Amino acid sequence: MFSLKTNRGPITPFQRHWEAELSDHVIDLQWSPTGSKLAAASVSGEIKLFSEDGAAALTLPGHGFGTTAIAWSADGEHFASAGQDGKIILWDIAARAPKHTMDGGASWVEHLAWNPLGGTKGFNHLLASAAGKKLRLWNEGGELKREFPNQVSTISSIAWKPKAQELTSAAYSNLSFWLPGNASPARKFEWKGSILTIAWSPNGKFVATGDQDATVHFWFEKSGKELQMWGYPTKVRELAWSANSKYLATGGSADVTVWDCSSSPAGTKPITLSMHDRLISALAFQKTTMHLASAGQDGRVLLWLPGKETRPLAGIGANSPVSRIAWSPDDKRLAMSTESGFIAVMSPP
Repeated sequence: MFSLKTNRGPITPFQRHWEAELSDHVIDLQWSPTGSKLAAASVSGEIKLFSEDGAAALTLPGHGFGTTAIAWSADGEHFASAGQDGKIILWDIAARAPKHTMDGGASWVEHLAWNPLGGTKGFNHLLASAAGKKLRLWNEGGELKREFPNQVSTISSIAWKPKAQELTSAAYSNLSFWLPGNASPARKFEWKGSILTIAWSPNGKFVATGDQDATVHFWFEKSGKELQMWGYPTKVRELAWSANSKYLATGGSADVTVWDCSSSPAGTKPITLSMHDRLISALAFQKTTMHLASAGQDGRVLLWLPGKETRPLAGIGANSPVSRIAWSPDDKRLAMSTESGFIAVMSPP
């Protein structure tokens, strides 16, 4: 890692805590809900769980043909992974072995998501999996609780509505909203296009999608009213909401584009944050403040305060494109990973 400089002088560096390596491109990176562990998965299959100080690392074998996703349950008691072998695994971390192995329904399981209320308020744990056109729900014991009807096309993204027992799935031309107890969707938002990713606002009032046709779609959840933001040079895969649901940060460019969604982004001019030399690869707002981290294919990780400052507050560079970034639950540490397998944990200055 190295410090960054601009024509306006050096950028304040992040404080580095520890570094590690995986054998391959890091495809997923997630903190446990307590922040006591950091899990990282490589495309070749290897999964490592690091202690928060990086001193101890535990290796899980992952999936034989490659790991695609990892997920912690809301209370941190359950850890799952999915892979190109068509399987979902619930892990016994202490034994470093599968506790339950489930069939995703297709040759490649692409997405996992635990319900946000699992283990609280009397709600059971539910793990959603998406494989091809198959959308399934599992409990923490690996039992299939619900298989929804096949989607019209391959499922490109899934996400639970915040603070609710409602699952959203994206396929070509629509968003579908599912309740665990019903076999049919509770409703649909239709749009003739290819959706790549879903992002719910933390207050549950808005849902946004990044799209194949270089646009961002924006729906008001209650009314279904929709907007579209365009002008991006390439498809949009990176979306992040601020903790108060005011700002939606988007990729699809070498610049970070931030929309003010206080009431509606319609007719407004977005904030543009420029310092990356190549396309944005990841975005993450802190959970309690308005600070935004951005990462790019240029290997840079930058810290911003949208609406207050257009110059980055901090930054650092790596020798490979950044694949993932993730804030710890207490917002004190930022983890990053790269396509070469490098992992680092650091703090804002």
